Amino acid sequence: MKVLFSEAELRALLQRDEGQFLEFKSLWDLDRTPPKVLDRRKVRDAIAEYIAAFANADGGTLVLGVDDDGVVSGHGYPEEALRDFLAVSEKRLRPPLRVRLQRVVLDRQELLIIAVGIAPEAVMVEGNGFPYRVGDVVIREPQEVINERKQAYRRVGYEQRIRPEAVLTDLDLDLAHTFLGRTVHKGRPVEELLAQYGLVLPRAGEPGVTNAALLLFGKTPLTRWHPRAGIRFFRVAGTERRHGAQRNVTQLYRIEAPLAAAIPAAHHFAATQIRRSEKLHDLFFREMPEYPTFAWQEAIVNAVAHRDYGDQGREIEIWFFDDRLEVLSPGDLVVPVTLEHLRARRRIHASRNPLLVRVLVEAGIMREEGEGIPRIFEEMEESSLRQPEFVVEDAEFRVTLWNEPSVLGLPAEPAWRVERASRLRAYFKTQQTLTNSDYQELFEVTRYTAARELRRLVDERLLSRVGERRGAHYLPGPGLSGGNEK
Repeated sequence: MKVLFSEAELRALLQRDEGQFLEFKSLWDLDRTPPKVLDRRKVRDAIAEYIAAFANADGGTLVLGVDDDGVVSGHGYPEEALRDFLAVSEKRLRPPLRVRLQRVVLDRQELLIIAVGIAPEAVMVEGNGFPYRVGDVVIREPQEVINERKQAYRRVGYEQRIRPEAVLTDLDLDLAHTFLGRTVHKGRPVEELLAQYGLVLPRAGEPGVTNAALLLFGKTPLTRWHPRAGIRFFRVAGTERRHGAQRNVTQLYRIEAPLAAAIPAAHHFAATQIRRSEKLHDLFFREMPEYPTFAWQEAIVNAVAHRDYGDQGREIEIWFFDDRLEVLSPGDLVVPVTLEHLRARRRIHASRNPLLVRVLVEAGIMREEGEGIPRIFEEMEESSLRQPEFVVEDAEFRVTLWNEPSVLGLPAEPAWRVERASRLRAYFKTQQTLTNSDYQELFEVTRYTAARELRRLVDERLLSRVGERRGAHYLPGPGLSGGNEK
């Protein structure tokens, strides 16, 4: 079996959270004392479910033998059971799938790793329909919906096409090595890194260079490969654009770098244009940006990741008005995403550019798909600002962030703390520790809301954090045990 991950890469992978491209699965029934191995049939069912879900979406990696808290626990099965598990993709799925496999011993425990590519057509689990990956969960989708997405990608998928005139030396390999060095595969040669993410493809002679590789790492001038892949910034004096003698629009800046350099450059420049002011927060004045940092950064990254690069007549545009910020990107929404889904904060996955998205996610530049928009809502609400707005018009998607206060506002800060503190005290009367999953269940919030609130509760000394990343848990802090809720 081909080595998918070295030991160092695997340890780095195990520090990551589950998401669109990654799933960990324990092979033990931890509700029993002592734990017992899971029923073999249930394991085969779970493997089939995850493989098909990844294949029906944008691919991913399944690691068997890791508990939810990140502990490497291995398995207790004989060899014949392991062979059955690793044959699931060919025996339980229709059509059968070829996947890449690796068995590896880590900390004296064996792990099974299954790497799944994007399937060309919808994949069914025998007797259990068509699973589909959305963030870190699996849902069911109709076969025709999955196939419609795949057909649309084959028909208009700009990013995966090979540019016959391009060669490896047309890429800024130093930029590619630095950028892809943020992934778990950082120790590999740059040519191998590019192949790992499907950015270059094997062909006779010189490897085939995809449009995605050129967009991310193409040497300047990038216009050689795409005339409008850049980002333009504008400032409007007032709340509406005017023309002619009353023109009030200034073009501030234009970025024409490859996307791996353009995204940080866009974040840096936008930060210089976002004003700051003092606001009353928990009885003290604090300097606050007019838009939450995560919200505007995510809007820019989403525009880069999801724009229609087949449209070569328009660029991404970022407009600063007195009362709002607008981020415009070429392209309609991708089926089945609708404006109603976005406004309802529903986690839904569909990607026009899955190669670009996976690289940006694994390099830590972008949130998992389906998670960024709900968190933008949460960040705006926490800052007591109007809800973000989404519009599709003339094959262009626009995100608007307002710097005006919400009409309804939010509960007062002390009330939030009192409510959380009260329920946490009750929780710790029967439990010794608290995890992110426990917090989600206790307060009925998403994983990312839980992570944000837990950070805030640690900052305010209501909780104390022990451990890092997937192994983190929380204990009562001085502010909680001492009863100080002011």
